[in-house]
Amino acid sequence: MLEIKELCRTILVRHSLSNRAIAHITGVSHNTVQRYRDLLLESNLQWEDIEHWELNDFDRRLNASPSSLGRHFAEPDFSYIHDERRKVGVTLLLLHEEYAKNAGSAAMSETEFRRRYHKYAKKLGIVMRQAHRPGENLFLDFSGKRPSILDPETGLKREVELFVAVLGASRKTFMFATESQGMADWCEANVRAFEYFGGVTLALVPDNHKAAVDKISRTEGHQINFVYALLARHYNTFVLPTRARKPKDKAPVETGVKLAQRWGIARLRNRIFTSIGELNAALAEMTEELNARPMRKYRNKSRNDLFQELDRPALQPLPQYRYEYAEWRLNVVVPMDYHVHWQNHYYSVPYRYMGDKVRVRISSSTVEVYTVNGSSPIASHPIGVSDGSCTTLKEHQPSAHQAYSEEKNAEMLAWAHRAGASVEAFAQHHQEKHRRPALTIQALRGLRKLESQYGQDRLNAACRRAISIPLISVTSIRSMLSRRMENTPLRGNATNSPSPPPHKNVRGPESYQ
Repeated sequence: MLEIKELCRTILVRHSLSNRAIAHITGVSHNTVQRYRDLLLESNLQWEDIEHWELNDFDRRLNASPSSLGRHFAEPDFSYIHDERRKVGVTLLLLHEEYAKNAGSAAMSETEFRRRYHKYAKKLGIVMRQAHRPGENLFLDFSGKRPSILDPETGLKREVELFVAVLGASRKTFMFATESQGMADWCEANVRAFEYFGGVTLALVPDNHKAAVDKISRTEGHQINFVYALLARHYNTFVLPTRARKPKDKAPVETGVKLAQRWGIARLRNRIFTSIGELNAALAEMTEELNARPMRKYRNKSRNDLFQELDRPALQPLPQYRYEYAEWRLNVVVPMDYHVHWQNHYYSVPYRYMGDKVRVRISSSTVEVYTVNGSSPIASHPIGVSDGSCTTLKEHQPSAHQAYSEEKNAEMLAWAHRAGASVEAFAQHHQEKHRRPALTIQALRGLRKLESQYGQDRLNAACRRAISIPLISVTSIRSMLSRRMENTPLRGNATNSPSPPPHKNVRGPESYQ
């Protein structure tokens, strides 16, 4: 357009010059100069008349043909056209036929229809370039395509997940294989990413999968998963998930996922891995190669170079202790027996919390109970055996229950004494082994049930055999009684077996001569 305006000014101001001279000055052909000279003469225009025209006016007023000026098309509803085109089997040809049928003589041609639609669709695709400040965002996602591991025993391959983390400013990438997309693996992958980068960003930008986001509502927005929120709090960062079905919100990790598929899957496609550890070792090598590769778009600087310049100085330091993953049960109501349940075992809570909602934290070694708003546990127990038993602390019981428990404990010890020397000896061995009186009383309750089922003589025989093996557990006693093995001789020399303690009801070897 600027060439046309300069051409028109030259023709009108320096009209004495020839067409070829003007063509040489303006850089157009002499035929074009002649055509515009004729148009200006026909319109009887002077430079003063057209000097104020906008650039588009020159083309619209001078080059508009009579047919185009007089033809008016019926404009389609391109928003409707765009939505309909997304449906299965719908093409632009079909949509033009429907439009032409309704528009009649005012319908535009299929070519013009396509041109205008593509112009409309191009405007919808306008993308805002998002500037990512150093140390601000860490984008997280799982790859849709998965690597696989070969089971050496069965010879079958099983797919595993590929986790990808990308820093916003430097685009430095981290790849890590996990068994699943579950909460434990998701948290472990996040922690590995923090340790790989050597710091933590101000915000974590995950996708909306279940391990990160519990639910999304129009009124409250994203509800972050409770366990993932605890991880973010431990590392002093925030979780800012992307909008649903808006992949451009996490464009860096979308690109990172593609690179991970090329570097972490395609380049390793002919290698066989028999464990996830082997796969992660290979992924670590590919990660280093990817981050060390120069990028022409960034003046041949690598992701590692950009990381040292941009993200590394801005990252927050890692906390002193590594995050320990634990499962949580939320909004658990404490029942009337003031014990909470986890995997077929019951753990006591201070009785004053009966009827209240609590949160139960289960780590690899302990079970802790918190109030809904509390930060310190109100009860803490070591993980118990999943056999339907319970762990009760005396201080959690009301005074009446404490007195009753003491009476019941005394009663169980008295029963063991009455049941026989072997049963009493079993109780003593159990106490020496576990050093927890509550567990021994609990074991005696189990033996008392077995006495009513199998009789006192058989129970004593089973206890003698359990002590001599030794297998000091109620499960062993129950197994022997159910299979009638309490009197089965032990392998080896019987004289080496420990003899039962002396008792008036136990006969010596002279009785069997």
